[in-house]
Amino acid sequence: MKQGAGLFPGPKEIHMFCNCPDAARLCKHIAAALYGVGARLDSDPLLFFKLRGVDPGELIKKSVEEKMRNLLANAGRKSRRVIADKDVARLFGV
Repeated sequence: MKQGAGLFPGPKEIHMFCNCPDAARLCKHIAAALYGVGARLDSDPLLFFKLRGVDPGELIKKSVEEKMRNLLANAGRKSRRVIADKDVARLFGV
């Protein structure tokens, strides 16, 4: 998968066509095919990654590496999410 393409298919990447005489845009044949794809993804969620050409292990590895870089870059900074001791007592009424 190329950089910036996204993991989920965009609307322009999804094409549905059936040559049955049903006038509905989503005929019973397309609905059945989509149901079948959904059932396969339910039984094997990693199939989604395979279909998109993504190695789940590599995706996790890159995610962990990025998180580690961010953690190390901010290691010396004090978080704004830390509540001061005096405010903890007031917050919980103790």
